[in-house]
Amino acid sequence: MDYKMAAKRRAVCAFWIIHIALCVLFVAPDVLHTAQGPVWRVLRPYGVYTGAASRYGFFAPNVPSARRVRVRVLCGEKWIPVQAPLRGAESELRLTTITSLLMYKEVEESVAASWAAYAFGKLDCGEAALVEVDYYEVPPIQEYRRGARPQWNLLRVFAFAPPGVIKPGEVSKP
Repeated sequence: MDYKMAAKRRAVCAFWIIHIALCVLFVAPDVLHTAQGPVWRVLRPYGVYTGAASRYGFFAPNVPSARRVRVRVLCGEKWIPVQAPLRGAESELRLTTITSLLMYKEVEESVAASWAAYAFGKLDCGEAALVEVDYYEVPPIQEYRRGARPQWNLLRVFAFAPPGVIKPGEVSKP
């Protein structure tokens, strides 16, 4: 029985030693390994799977701030919030994925327009829609120690009107 435990312990220790050695190799500067070598091509999937191939770039400060969208529609004199229906973890993941597109300048207005179109579809009385994009700001550790806490901050506001509400020539020029 002691022999089996000792063998198991040695196998676990060997696994962790190999794992740590490979992670250190992946994080090391590119000079130490060549991407064209046959051994490296076999090891590359392990580095991608563990996150070592990206040098653990999914940790702060490399990760952008979280985004959220708030949509309000003007009906008469009242602003009515419109929320997407969430029916479980998968719909939350889809919503988060769509919202993450707001980080890209090329598509942010199109994504915001899609949110406004969704809101206008939910409320027939809509005269205008505001799509507000917030980001979650996490303060640097020095400011956190001084009492600052993470918070949502307004990043951008997109305003939309349904077709026919604003007629050509009515738009005021700044």
